[in-house]
Amino acid sequence: MLSDSVGGRNHGTFFAYPPIGGGERQSRDCVRAAGLQSRPVISGFRQLRIGAIGVIALAGLLAECPGQEQPLRTAAEVLRLSSTEARQSRDVRLRGVVTFTWHTGTTEFTLEDATGAVWCPAIALPFNCRVGSEVEIEGRTEAGFLGPFVKADTVRALGVRALAPPPRSTFEELLSAQLHGRRVEISGIIRGQRVNPEFGLDWLALDVATGGGRITVNVTHEATGHPELVDAAVRIRGVNLHATDAQQQAFLPMINAHTLADVEVVTPAMPRPFEQPPTPLASVMRSTHVAGAGHSVRARGIVTFVGQGDSFYFQDESRGIQVFLREVPRPVAGEAVDVVGFPEPGAFSPVLRDAEWRPSGGKGTPAPLSVSMTEAMKHDGRLLTVEGLLTEIANGDREIVLTLETDGQRCRVHIPRATALDCTEGSMMRATGVCSVEIGDWESFVAHRKPTGFSLLVQDAATIILVRPAPWWNAVRVAWLLASASGIACTALGLVWWRTKVRLRETSRTREAAHAQFVAVLAERTRLAREIHDTLAQGFAGISTQLEVLNDRLHDAPDTLRRHLSLARELVRSSLDEARRSVWNLRSQALEESTLGDALSRLGQQLTEGGKVIFELRVDGTPRTLPADVENNLLRIGQEAITNAARHAGATRIDLELAFLADDVRLVVRDNGKGFDATRVRPSAKGGFGLSGIRERADAMHATFAVTPETAGGTRLELSVPHV
Repeated sequence: MLSDSVGGRNHGTFFAYPPIGGGERQSRDCVRAAGLQSRPVISGFRQLRIGAIGVIALAGLLAECPGQEQPLRTAAEVLRLSSTEARQSRDVRLRGVVTFTWHTGTTEFTLEDATGAVWCPAIALPFNCRVGSEVEIEGRTEAGFLGPFVKADTVRALGVRALAPPPRSTFEELLSAQLHGRRVEISGIIRGQRVNPEFGLDWLALDVATGGGRITVNVTHEATGHPELVDAAVRIRGVNLHATDAQQQAFLPMINAHTLADVEVVTPAMPRPFEQPPTPLASVMRSTHVAGAGHSVRARGIVTFVGQGDSFYFQDESRGIQVFLREVPRPVAGEAVDVVGFPEPGAFSPVLRDAEWRPSGGKGTPAPLSVSMTEAMKHDGRLLTVEGLLTEIANGDREIVLTLETDGQRCRVHIPRATALDCTEGSMMRATGVCSVEIGDWESFVAHRKPTGFSLLVQDAATIILVRPAPWWNAVRVAWLLASASGIACTALGLVWWRTKVRLRETSRTREAAHAQFVAVLAERTRLAREIHDTLAQGFAGISTQLEVLNDRLHDAPDTLRRHLSLARELVRSSLDEARRSVWNLRSQALEESTLGDALSRLGQQLTEGGKVIFELRVDGTPRTLPADVENNLLRIGQEAITNAARHAGATRIDLELAFLADDVRLVVRDNGKGFDATRVRPSAKGGFGLSGIRERADAMHATFAVTPETAGGTRLELSVPHV
């Protein structure tokens, strides 16, 4: 017999048959099967008796229903369910303490018992239910992103119980989902606070730096801002609820506190931070602040660069530094400002984050420090002037980026809001801007302990000065000149190649025509030789034979007759020799029966046989078949040279060399005779054609011909036939 107090209304006393195992509907079916109904009962002892009897009867009936599962009674049992098991809507009956509610009335809440905590979706809570209330809920399980949760059907307030002290948690522990829904305690320094109903932020949100990370704390029942909390060291108690991404991964822990009573100020913030003594920028990370490490500092300086984001650079007499603002607007370049911010390590130098600024009066630009590119990396955040050779111009996102180089060191100069620049690559430039050191990859920086380069952040293109214009002979023009020269050279080589090919083709056609003419002439000469051999030579041979027979028989003939007979015999022999010489000249039987080398060897042996002349032939290279006119001319030239050396030079040794080279053929004839003057040689009276004939044959082959005297005596004849 329970009292329904949902919404603070009393509907009377009724018998509640709680859902068991299969749920509320199955329980009602069991009750209906037993003929029992829930009905109002007259107060008094009879009411108690009837209620007890009904409860006992219902318990007995349910005990007889097979397959009923017992409800889950602890948060640990709920959290141990898998996603598949949680989707089966398991019955839950939990008793615990409410640790968080977004609102009063209908709201979502978290319930925590001694074993864990579960999250429950929005439901109408009893009127007197709040954080710290002990309640009993009945409902069913569902599968959530970060684990099972309980969709409550009824919530009954049982009283108020003091919350147990939550465990102290680190930032790393909060990143995991193990503490999701649990009440935790964190310590840190408040870096910012905001209430903004226009953006749906109807409660106080605190930005807390703790353990190397940042956590958002929602004070859900506080609707006013508290700027006095910024820079205060606090201890906060609340429920950890994670935000999830599209892959259902926890990525953003949030602490949900109920009221400001859950935010304990350990060390209050300085009431007037802009009145604290200024700290030199060179000492912001090693200052001995009265409140300890992690708190804000005040610095003064002149703004040197304002970029596109929420940051700017300013510097004092000691150094320059980058400032990240908590809110806009930003100052302008050249303005003197006071800055209050939280120092943190940057990529290479300290920075101030979550900063606020105020004008301190006055304007101006600090004198830039003129340094070399190597020394520039020692002055991160400071206004510098460097010179370098312009090697590249690139258009970036709403900016122009110049690359300057000096002594192998490069830097990039970023010029925002610029569309064009009157300079060319190869110019010597002077740039003034804020130095931003680049460390490259983390492993390289840790291993070598030095940055990889730097950039200059230029506020205005007017600070870029042309020191020396680029020479006319720059890399582009030289490349164009080389390309043009290469093109002209290639064209000239192409024309030469084409002309050479045309000339070779004409020479080949001329040679083929000459060869065809020579073949025709040779065929005609062969025919004439055959006719002379078969007619005149045979006739002279027959006459010679008859005269010899007649001479043998006319021993007693008169002297006059024998003189005429001897003259006739001499004339016949002379005519027969002339006929044979004609046949020899008209037809080269030696080349028809053997190669050029063998023909020259046999010819030399025949011409020197029986005498005191020694003949030797040497063939160099791989012999190959030559055109018929070339072979015939070489054979005749060799014959004439050997004949001249043997008959006229008085030589005792003749050396003939036939060399087959890659593109030509060379014939060399040497003798050790008495030599001669080539300019005074005349054609032979005995039928030889001499040097003039050799020259004619050489010209016909387009060959080079030379006759030179040897040093030790004798003559050297050399003939070279090209392209055979």
